[in-house]
Amino acid sequence: MKALVLFRSFYGNTKEVADIIARQIKTLGHEAEVQDLRQKLPDLNGIDVILIGAPTRMGRVTRKAKSVLKTLKKKGFGAKPLAVFDTYGPVPAKPEELDKSRKWLYPGAAGIMHTVGQEQGLNVYENTLRCEVSGSKGPLKDKEKDKAASFAKEFMLAIRKKPQQKNKK
Repeated sequence: MKALVLFRSFYGNTKEVADIIARQIKTLGHEAEVQDLRQKLPDLNGIDVILIGAPTRMGRVTRKAKSVLKTLKKKGFGAKPLAVFDTYGPVPAKPEELDKSRKWLYPGAAGIMHTVGQEQGLNVYENTLRCEVSGSKGPLKDKEKDKAASFAKEFMLAIRKKPQQKNKK
């Protein structure tokens, strides 16, 4: 199986998550390629799964991430498995500060991409990966790298068990 891990990163955190995901997929015996969303999409004929990630910035996802999701269906990727991930934070520790910040953090880029993917008729994996950063520019918080690797493994195992949908055009 061949995976394409697409990402958009501003400070390197989302790229780091994409690299971790790709490494885990390779550890499982599959092929994985990592590519910045700003580059032209490769030929998708040989790609079996896509994982796409972007940072949550001001409660939003990048336009490019949404644009790529809309392009995937047009390029015939409608029935193949797709998973989404993001980086977000920092999350305030005090409950009253968290309440004020909630609109900037949730549903985040992953939640928005999940919704856009579903609206486009893509075969979006039900779970999303959200990796928290410790400062506005990072780095990733402790254990987020392990969480990313676990998500990649969970996704790859789940899609092997699930029967493929017929390609909807």
